[in-house]
Amino acid sequence: MYGCEFGLGKALAVRSGCTNKCDGKITMHPGREGGGSMDVEVCLLPEYMKNIQSDQELMSYLMID
Repeated sequence: MYGCEFGLGKALAVRSGCTNKCDGKITMHPGREGGGSMDVEVCLLPEYMKNIQSDQELMSYLMID
């Protein structure tokens, strides 16, 4: 995902677009930093996302930029 270089510099993020989005879909890509890092896209309905965001224990384990 980050290997394509068109003269504009290395990509900052991966975006998968608006198609094929459904509740519960998780997409993973190799991370920008390399070395085993991952970019994760999670598609959830708003009520589920709100519950996840309010879970302090889970949030303490995630590194979110």
